[in-house]
Amino acid sequence: MAMDVQALRAARLALRERIDRHPWIEYLGATLLLSLLTLLAHGASLQGSWRWDDGAHLSYAAQHTPWQYFLEPHIAQGHSSANVAPWNLLFYDINLSLFGMAAAGHYAHLLLLVGLGAALFYAVLREWVAPLPALIGAIALLLGKPTAHIAAGLMHGHYASGFVFAMLSILGWTRYLKGGRGYWLALSALAYLLATTCKEVYVPLVVLLPFLPVGTLRQRMRALVPFVLIALAYMGWRYLLLGRLVGGYSQGVFDAGEALRQLLRVPKLLLGSKPPGNILAVVFLGLLCLAVVKRRLHGPVLFVSLGIVLLPLIPLTAFPGIHSPDRYLFVPWIAFSACLAAIWPREARPAAALVGSAALVAALAGVHAQETQALRPNLAYWDTLYRFALSLDKERQAIFVVPEFGGTDDGYKRSVLIRARNTADLFAPKPQPGNLHVVDEKGRGLEQIPSTTLQLFEFRDGDMVPMSAERVAEKFPSLTRGKTAPSTG
Repeated sequence: MAMDVQALRAARLALRERIDRHPWIEYLGATLLLSLLTLLAHGASLQGSWRWDDGAHLSYAAQHTPWQYFLEPHIAQGHSSANVAPWNLLFYDINLSLFGMAAAGHYAHLLLLVGLGAALFYAVLREWVAPLPALIGAIALLLGKPTAHIAAGLMHGHYASGFVFAMLSILGWTRYLKGGRGYWLALSALAYLLATTCKEVYVPLVVLLPFLPVGTLRQRMRALVPFVLIALAYMGWRYLLLGRLVGGYSQGVFDAGEALRQLLRVPKLLLGSKPPGNILAVVFLGLLCLAVVKRRLHGPVLFVSLGIVLLPLIPLTAFPGIHSPDRYLFVPWIAFSACLAAIWPREARPAAALVGSAALVAALAGVHAQETQALRPNLAYWDTLYRFALSLDKERQAIFVVPEFGGTDDGYKRSVLIRARNTADLFAPKPQPGNLHVVDEKGRGLEQIPSTTLQLFEFRDGDMVPMSAERVAEKFPSLTRGKTAPSTG
């Protein structure tokens, strides 16, 4: 038995020595593992259709060039008057050029970014921690609830793109300050520049970089110069496009008490209140306390990260509110995953470390499964709605939509569905003439239906079904006898 233990230890040391001589083996292995996990956790998206805002983004990307939505204020504001995120449209633009209206190709691009981001996150963590905790951090990132939302929606592609660029920026920064050549710094600055065009949440990276424990303070300050210049240029560019330096949603009224209540709920939103989340919370708090006692936490990085994570959330508490673990909590989840890797015990024996890692990954998988289960009805609704909208006979069929899975939408669903069909017609060899007719619960769109030959369909029991005369009368009681009404078949 003793000989077996010694043989295993010798084999492990030999493998470690080989990997140390050829580090690409480790990174290739981690990348393959994380790619497989990406497919297992999020591969169902490849079967998805368009969802949520996709119709609006597809239409806008098809109508305008990157030059316009990157640099022309009225075009940029037509896309969003609250944010500067032209890469959101570029993501659709690239995919339309490559895949047309084949949604699977769009999702493949999205999952490629998610997997690549996780692999780069692993590489960044490896600059400071051992392989196992770095892998745990990357796995946590992939199995997080916000990541499930990112991977389920093409409208979140700019979050995934920005994360890839942000990780490239940090990686280039650390490699340069560890004695690398100047091209590492150039790569880092370029990646930061691209990240700022994806989403505002990546702009504060310039604040975090000088606090990362690498190189000397003097070296960090000198290397920071191009990043400060990029941040200043970003502010000017933002002002050019929005007409103001501070963006964000104009709806809602800020209330300090409500903001605090929502922020205090963030941990519960991220982890949930069921056993897997409770286990994860207890383990994380225990490891955090142990790291504090052993003085393994880097205070400046911790406090700066908290500021970067929390401050952008405060305006969102007024509108739309922080009520689910969606894309708005992606950056907090990145911070959680990195912290989990940083506080992982360094002195644990290999067997204990593997058992603990397996238990932690199982808890993460449980949390992920709960969120995908909660998302499934919403995804099924949008998939069915968009597929029907893009395939129906415009001369005979129309769609009735309700606020379900989207709240009081004020014409939102009508807009995205009609724009999606118009974009699909641009790519169809022989597009059907006429307009897609969509009616909402307030009767908007009803007056545009030209004749009684159109049959209204609604989503029910997972499918689009024709509405009976009684159902139409129930939904539109204000219709007079003399007014043209949709056919009931």
